[in-house]
Amino acid sequence: MANVDAPNGFTPASHMYGGVIRPKKMRIASGYNTAIFSGDVVTLSSGYINQAGATSTPAGVFYGVQYTATDGTPTWSNQWTADLATLGGADAEAYVYVDPAIIYEAQFTAGTPAVSFIGNKYTLSTTAGSTNNGRSKEGVTATTSSGVALCVGFVDSPSNSIGAFARAFFTFPTNTFAV
Repeated sequence: MANVDAPNGFTPASHMYGGVIRPKKMRIASGYNTAIFSGDVVTLSSGYINQAGATSTPAGVFYGVQYTATDGTPTWSNQWTADLATLGGADAEAYVYVDPAIIYEAQFTAGTPAVSFIGNKYTLSTTAGSTNNGRSKEGVTATTSSGVALCVGFVDSPSNSIGAFARAFFTFPTNTFAV
């Protein structure tokens, strides 16, 4: 059965050392001008979360955001809307998986992965997410130059085979918070 081309970002799958997977509270500046979706890789710039580029050094993976809307309504969302203003211009509270030992499941969106891909780093595909469900559409390309996502294995499932659009497990060894 052929794999389906349906990337949905990076989803925490396990922890390398058996630790608990929890998002950390971080900041998004009110009015930040780029959308961020649950499962998107994010960077850290001057203490604030930003959407990552294909080869940016990851700070982690975005889970969701909490803020007070300009009308005073406390709001939780699994996506940050570009240019969103908060009450009084206060920073929003982003929830981000930052632990470098988290292993994520994601899909190869280009190329033909093979077993030999395990142990190599790959470039992110940074497709905009879905405003309908707030979920990322990011994945990983089969390009190793300047890669940031380390393939540590493939998903063992009847609906996944090693080849085009395979789902695999990744870590971010160059994570901002790696020691």
